[in-house]
Amino acid sequence: MIEPPRDRTIVVGHRGSAGTAPENTMASFRQAIDAGVDMIEFDVRLTADGHLVVHHDRKLGRTSDGRGEIAHLPVAAVQSCDAGSWFSPAFRDERIPTLEEVFTGLPGDLPLNIEIKSESPYRRRERQPEAVLVDLLRRTGRGNVLISSFNHALLRRLHRLDPSLPIGVLSVPVRDTLSRPSRVARRSNARVFVCSQSLLTKKKAEDAHTHSLYVAVYGVNTVKHLHRACARGADAVITDYPAKIIAALKGRR
Repeated sequence: MIEPPRDRTIVVGHRGSAGTAPENTMASFRQAIDAGVDMIEFDVRLTADGHLVVHHDRKLGRTSDGRGEIAHLPVAAVQSCDAGSWFSPAFRDERIPTLEEVFTGLPGDLPLNIEIKSESPYRRRERQPEAVLVDLLRRTGRGNVLISSFNHALLRRLHRLDPSLPIGVLSVPVRDTLSRPSRVARRSNARVFVCSQSLLTKKKAEDAHTHSLYVAVYGVNTVKHLHRACARGADAVITDYPAKIIAALKGRR
């Protein structure tokens, strides 16, 4: 699943099923699994005491009742937040999981796309998130993972730590827009090129496929987006609404 078949489009649940449940929570992941996704994508950040937690934003406020920057908080403080009520009262008391809890709580054969979020505070740390991730993968024996990031220097460090890990390079808007996918991927030792659905072109997909790269696009949240992504050569679509997109794909067959 890390290297998807060319004969069908892979559906990846973005932060689980972020359109129908609070993003990056176990409830969201369960909904994505129930929808029949091929893979789940989520974000991880490093806490002040060195734990990887599943959260997108640098700060807690948007998707929980907590406050503060995750990089400056211990894991216990992060997990004390209610991460579900902001979305709906039905998800009250949903928590921000650690990455290890995700490994334990989800099927071991379910492919996971782990996006590492990393900003300036990590440069001052003795340990960096990619090193913590590699240690956790080795300790738990978790396979079926694809590691991605907008931080391409981090991806290069990750590759040096463990060259066997599959890497997906996220194309940085504006900076990488005019670059060939093969060039962006080569610099980061990536097997998968990931960009916004609005930025994918047939020319980009052809370049990627010529160099044996897989193409994934995010932001595929409507049937129109899906048809455009497929027509332009996407191998995988990353969506907030996996049930809807899977149903649309079945209708095309």
